[in-house]
Amino acid sequence: MNLFTKIILLDEKMEDKTKIDKVLDEKLEEKTRVGKLPKFIFLEAIIIGIVVAADQVYGFIEQNFFNTYIAHVLLLPDIYVSIMVSCSAAMGLVFLLVWGIFSDNTRSKYGRRRPYLLIGGLVTGTAAILYGFSPTYLVAFLIDVVILGISSNAYFAADRAIVPDTMDQEYRGRANGVITSIGNLGVLIGVTLFLVSDLLFTVPAPSGEGNFLTQEGHQFVLTFGGIFMIIASIIGFLLIKEKPVSELPPKKRFKEEFVEMFNFQAMKEHKEFFKIMIAYMVYQCGVGTIMPFLFIYIFALGLTTLQLFIGIVIGFPLLILITVLLGKSSDKYGRKKPIPIAIVLMSVGVALASFVKTSAGPNVLLFFISLPFVLVALLGMPAPINAYSQDLLPEDQRGKFYGILNIVFTVPQIIGSIIAGFVSMIFGLQWIFLVAIIFFLGSIVFFKFVKETMNIE
Repeated sequence: MNLFTKIILLDEKMEDKTKIDKVLDEKLEEKTRVGKLPKFIFLEAIIIGIVVAADQVYGFIEQNFFNTYIAHVLLLPDIYVSIMVSCSAAMGLVFLLVWGIFSDNTRSKYGRRRPYLLIGGLVTGTAAILYGFSPTYLVAFLIDVVILGISSNAYFAADRAIVPDTMDQEYRGRANGVITSIGNLGVLIGVTLFLVSDLLFTVPAPSGEGNFLTQEGHQFVLTFGGIFMIIASIIGFLLIKEKPVSELPPKKRFKEEFVEMFNFQAMKEHKEFFKIMIAYMVYQCGVGTIMPFLFIYIFALGLTTLQLFIGIVIGFPLLILITVLLGKSSDKYGRKKPIPIAIVLMSVGVALASFVKTSAGPNVLLFFISLPFVLVALLGMPAPINAYSQDLLPEDQRGKFYGILNIVFTVPQIIGSIIAGFVSMIFGLQWIFLVAIIFFLGSIVFFKFVKETMNIE
């Protein structure tokens, strides 16, 4: 064998080794992407999940019990609910952006986001308790829209931006699955409070159709929820590990950050972020159509506490399982593919909820079937969608861009609640579910135009 032949064979062996190394690297990368989370990331996800659970408890109470307080205690028409929800959403639109910019540029010894978790949580928990003692609509409006509109959004700005701050992209789908699942346990706490209050504090509605929750029942729920928010804010402040201040980019002045939003040339660099914002907004209009009136609808069905309990036992385990699977699939198959499939399947089940109420009474079997789909629509879909949107947040301006992204959660509340209010008055409350799936399915068109953020081979 001459020297030339040996060189060729050696070169082929090196090429083969390179190919093998490449395959092994790809396999390792895939295993990292779809396998178990590293222990320290998993523990951080659990702590953030507890913080998000308090967010969810509060959101559940505000979107349900704050609204039933208007209808059941103050005995006002549904349009008053729509007015308060819309104004609260408008406050959120402003103050989550404000707190987002401030937290981006906070360099305290206690961290970047954690001070806002603590102060926002303490004030929010206290004000939520006081809401249950509101003697008039004006007092309820001031507590919800003004006090809570300012304080709760400090908490939200911190807990939403802290996920991409602490989770690298390759873990983000699974981490969001864990965080969203634990966060949804907060909703389960809210639902448990609902069951207990339904058992102990409901009276027949004045119209004779369904039940009303008394003021004492609202006070019981709001006090528990407020205390949970206070505890979670302290846990998050003490245990979440943020990046050292020395690793953060230089601070910017508030005015500089705010004015930068109107620099359209600079904003064009983030066109994919705005694409997903539009898609998510359309989807959230469906959520905003259902959420403010969901428990008013459930109370109106007149279901027994046992029937509600069975629905929860069926619905929540399925919600947690599907949420984790959605988060894992978004790491494995990319952010883009799982979303439209999940939306279509979920919309079929949500549509069934409109037919639970019949002239002969509630169709209990249909309630059991449709409830998991409704829960996934409201609480499970954020796992893959949030991972998708977090990939597109600028690293040094996540708080501000979450403030901009908050349009997704506030404007749809206004649109959805007003549409649902009119649909309820004209056609009946049960038809809001059919209106919601128009938005859900319509969002698929917009998600289609968002660039994939995960490199999946």
